[in-house]
Amino acid sequence: MSYQLRTYQLDLKNKIYKALAEGAKAPLAVSVTGSGKTVTFCAMAYELAIGNVLGQSVPVAIIVHRRELVSQICVTLARANVPHNIIAPKNVVVGIIAAQRRVVGKQWYDHRAPITVVSVDTLNSRIDRYKNWADSVGIWIQDEATHVLKGNKWGKAISIFPNARGIGFTATPQRLDKRGLGTHADGVFDRMIVGPSAKFLINEGYLSKYKIVVPPGDYEKHLVKANEGSDFTREAMAVASRESCIVGDVVKNYLKFCKNKLTIVFATDIESAFKFEAEFISRGVPAKTLTGETPDQERSQGIIDFEEERTKVLINVDLFDEGLDIPGVECVIMARPTMSVSKYLQCIGRGLRVKKGKEYATIIDHVGNIKRHGLPDQHRTWTLDRIVKRRDTTNTLRICSNHLCNAPYDKVLEACPYCGTEYIKQYNRAGGTSAREALQQVDGDLMLLDPDTIRELEADLVLESPEEMAERVAMAAGVPAGVRAGRNQRERIEMQKELANTIAKWAGRMKHFGYTDRQIHKKFFLTYDMSITGALSLKKAEMLSVEKEIRYEIGI
Repeated sequence: MSYQLRTYQLDLKNKIYKALAEGAKAPLAVSVTGSGKTVTFCAMAYELAIGNVLGQSVPVAIIVHRRELVSQICVTLARANVPHNIIAPKNVVVGIIAAQRRVVGKQWYDHRAPITVVSVDTLNSRIDRYKNWADSVGIWIQDEATHVLKGNKWGKAISIFPNARGIGFTATPQRLDKRGLGTHADGVFDRMIVGPSAKFLINEGYLSKYKIVVPPGDYEKHLVKANEGSDFTREAMAVASRESCIVGDVVKNYLKFCKNKLTIVFATDIESAFKFEAEFISRGVPAKTLTGETPDQERSQGIIDFEEERTKVLINVDLFDEGLDIPGVECVIMARPTMSVSKYLQCIGRGLRVKKGKEYATIIDHVGNIKRHGLPDQHRTWTLDRIVKRRDTTNTLRICSNHLCNAPYDKVLEACPYCGTEYIKQYNRAGGTSAREALQQVDGDLMLLDPDTIRELEADLVLESPEEMAERVAMAAGVPAGVRAGRNQRERIEMQKELANTIAKWAGRMKHFGYTDRQIHKKFFLTYDMSITGALSLKKAEMLSVEKEIRYEIGI
């Protein structure tokens, strides 16, 4: 057996082992898409199965929910010469054996092996048949663990192992329905262990650099808004695809920005996917559509043809947002909108694997996902708790108006960092009528406000003393009212101090990321829809709400 784990993978693995040694029953490991979760948990499965960790060998079950993921994990085990059992439909097992022979020259399927890779649907449908084996399992490992809630099919699957502890792996532990993955909430995990960020992995060369293009288009104009806590409906996405120009836009911008590059297109529905395929082929681009209705053999061959670059564009409908590992992918085209940050990051992650000769990945967003969720490597804070409904925040990205660039970038910047096109000049070209009017359009940059406005804002921060307020209110409404007013003012002042301290921590983090003082003020305005001085002059309850939101953002 040979697994050469990277330093950060070893660190994550050791932290998981430490959590288990300290009594955790089900730690959740968070590691970004493309960081090598499969290799990491396969190495752990081997070590646990041979007894190198817990002091004794224990049978291990690796649970997944898609046939492509079952195959990918089994091939990963085969690459390291690790025998393993497979519980999945017979045709899937036969296909996996063929894939192992193609990749490593022999099969490593062994029904007696202590490691078993199991399909969640097969396991749930044959509980009685596998009961004795399930009773013997000491550790279960759940891939794509964001799915696991108490009582759903993933939760039901792990409950089949009454004597086992568990380990979850996910890139994005946040659900669209805002349910929490912790045992204290809606899930099964009792500890979270977070690996390195996407920004770190990109800077260190473990993930690909990227460029994002957001071409103008009319898709969003035809898209019906999603309800709170749910994604866009299939019907709404399909209607928007039919009524918009997205089919032609996708092919046109592929030829413009990533011609001949190995590309994955995320489509909304089968009808649209085949329209994309026909349009690509008509323009001389080898393309293939794969969906959940594609026969297994055709799906497997389609992926092989893509890996070997006989197909340049692979179009899919809800198949490859999780698990597909093809390092050669150079371009991801988002033709499917989503309200889920997890799905968004998973889709983009298909293009962030590194490969020799690959300078960067190109992300083309036709449906507004970048505006909804931000850049793929921006800081995000995860939690096992339920997500409290939060107010909509101002979009903090702008799109470069240079039609040869069309890149999104942070609004705190005065010019596109990719091509140098200045934002204020963009505004003037769009019809600004005076220098003063142009300055007012720079998204609340406090450094551009006139001195009188700044002095007015600063004056709001000096709160009346509790004693003065108590005396003033008592004279108007009586002593009891004055006492209450003084107490409330004292609490407001304390809240202001707490908020100021939290903002200072937030600003310190922005400094760490390279923002200037000017940009920090502007970033705060764009993120929280108010200036820093405005936040510190709010009422107590409003300051508390802002303070909680900032603490959530920076993970304190």
